[in-house]
Amino acid sequence: MKSKAFIEDYDKIVCFTDGEDGGFEVYSDGVRLPVSGVTRSPYDAQEVRIMLGARLDPETPCFVSHNGALVAAQPLGIYDRPEFDERYYYDGPLGAEVKEGKTTFRLWAPFALDVRLNLFSSGDGSPNLLGKRMTRSSRGVWTAEINADLEGMYYTYTVSYNGRKDAELCDPYAFATGLNGRRGMVTNLSSPSVTPEGWESEHAEYKKAHALKSYTDAVIWEVHVRDFSGKTNAAAKRGFGAFAEKLTNSRGMTIGTDYVADLGVTHVHLLPCAEYATVDQSRLDDEDYNAFNWGYDPMNYNSPMGAYCSDPRDGRARVLELRRAVAALHKAGLGVVFDVVYNHTYNFDAPIARAVPHYYYRFDYRGNPTNGSGCGNETASERPMCRRFIIDSLLHWAKTYHADGFRFDLMGLHDTYTMHKAEEALHAADPSVILYGEGWVGGATSLDGSRQCNKWNAVGIQPSAGAAGGVAVFSDIMRDGVKGPVFCSGEGGYVNGRAYENVNLVKFSSMGGTSPNFGTNWVSPSADRVINYVSAHDNLALWDKLSLTSGHDTLADRLSMNRMCAAIVLTSRGIPFFQAGEEMLRSKPKKEGGYEENSYNFPDSLNNIDWEALAPGSAQAAMRDYYRGLIAFRKAHPALRITGREEIEEATHFIDVRYDVIVYTLSACGETLLMIYNPLDAVDVPLPDGLWSLRVSGDAAGDTELGEFSGTAPVPGKSVWCLVRKA
Repeated sequence: MKSKAFIEDYDKIVCFTDGEDGGFEVYSDGVRLPVSGVTRSPYDAQEVRIMLGARLDPETPCFVSHNGALVAAQPLGIYDRPEFDERYYYDGPLGAEVKEGKTTFRLWAPFALDVRLNLFSSGDGSPNLLGKRMTRSSRGVWTAEINADLEGMYYTYTVSYNGRKDAELCDPYAFATGLNGRRGMVTNLSSPSVTPEGWESEHAEYKKAHALKSYTDAVIWEVHVRDFSGKTNAAAKRGFGAFAEKLTNSRGMTIGTDYVADLGVTHVHLLPCAEYATVDQSRLDDEDYNAFNWGYDPMNYNSPMGAYCSDPRDGRARVLELRRAVAALHKAGLGVVFDVVYNHTYNFDAPIARAVPHYYYRFDYRGNPTNGSGCGNETASERPMCRRFIIDSLLHWAKTYHADGFRFDLMGLHDTYTMHKAEEALHAADPSVILYGEGWVGGATSLDGSRQCNKWNAVGIQPSAGAAGGVAVFSDIMRDGVKGPVFCSGEGGYVNGRAYENVNLVKFSSMGGTSPNFGTNWVSPSADRVINYVSAHDNLALWDKLSLTSGHDTLADRLSMNRMCAAIVLTSRGIPFFQAGEEMLRSKPKKEGGYEENSYNFPDSLNNIDWEALAPGSAQAAMRDYYRGLIAFRKAHPALRITGREEIEEATHFIDVRYDVIVYTLSACGETLLMIYNPLDAVDVPLPDGLWSLRVSGDAAGDTELGEFSGTAPVPGKSVWCLVRKA
């Protein structure tokens, strides 16, 4: 019988097979169960539903026989039955726990037939020292207790399932791993061997001085670990350790962590730092091997990535060196945001896939994985133990690494309730943590749109009392409106050739996405739920987009457009965000011409930040200074950071000058600002009554007066002017 069989309920099995409807038999633990009915679907000629006259026990082997052939019935729809949650939801400890000289291992695998614990002395290569059969306990948890403190030992589980080949897996709850994440390490996270000196006290000092009161106080700089350190003289090249080093380029200019602190941003967003699958950590010293990947191919969710530490075979090195990186960033006054990828795994060899086949993922009625991620699978956050795993993992990163925020990849694939509970849990532990994500999906998903934590639903999550914010989303409206759509590389936006078509999108964005008056299909109730940006690791770098869409303009024009983009992002209500190196004209040129927009697995030579481009008098240094001035201006003026829809509506007054030129006053927090966005040629802008102090112009920015104006302002083309009322 070439077929598949799935346990849909305690009295129902669905098969997909050819042939007649008759001759179906069901066996559970060798005992034939009575069949009360067999029906074939009118919509799928291969779908057969078998109703049982007795309940089956999914903890025992179940087979379907048809015309003499047997197929193992795999749990699927039964995972969504209320009785399953009542019997198997577990809220106790999981993973490896050392307590009072004993080590206890716990794995949730409710329908496994057998689980064995394997122990190893090292993270790679050493033989199995144990092979101990674990004990099935209540609620689907398998346990093994060893009468010894095994801290520092490595372990795996071997799981047996009905009709499947035995699978060895790393514990999904392992906090550290060996080479390539294949073995978990028994980890004492309080041990001096994984704890930098002053770890807790220095964190307390950072929080005392820098804890966010509002998300809109944040300015976020997004970077990949290898991009940060690859083209530097760091001893810890391409690793966590570089964040803790004092670095300069060959010209003696400050780079690295000190550079970022001097830039004025508040948070460093690190692309995925958890263990991912596609880099072979045994080949890191092979010059011919491309060890670069963005990291959106997750495997172990709770262990730092081995490729970023000094010894990927040593689980302790992972924890210690990432903690040192966080401590160095905190010492520099910078918060740390971790990019988390819970919406899919690289493949079905991931630990959660092997531990409980089918449970942690969404499948269609035929048992095929749905692909809302565009990566071959998507996780089922709506299932209670998957939800618990995600929240447990977030709390682990928040506590173990003093995380100041989380960015959620393809957040639209998570159900809104899960994100709501994550927000509650994280803000109960630290009200200043910032949470934001991509408010969309990457493909067709089986999760109903009303439940998706997309940009429409995420902004409706009410923040916990006292929290700095709720769940923010990236504004693709600002991204595409300012410099052109990401999926049409040759089409510009407001600053680069299509001002008329995008003026309302930029007005909407300037108000933090809160106003319903500009014809958009999405509105946020509050600006602190909106991430404003024009470039990120995905898609073209800003400089490359401008180069593609303004080929007939001069270099000076493109520099002006870049400054305009930055000024719009940093003077709008909402949360400003930009890709590392954007402020230094970062570019990813292809050898054959054009620019790379999806460099996720391209070499360091293309991806790493070119710190050497930073030179006195260079265009890169001048642009860096402009961004630094914009950030200083934003920090100096609280009116730019107001959040509520009504407050923003009351504070904002647009002034008609010409359709393409945006002019508005912003009166809040005891000050009045005047913003002028001019993407065209020079224009004289009539000013409201009073004397106005220019702080940001087309080529200079900060909170130092650049000139006084009244009556009119001669605003150059392709520029943003920001003025403050003096009298």
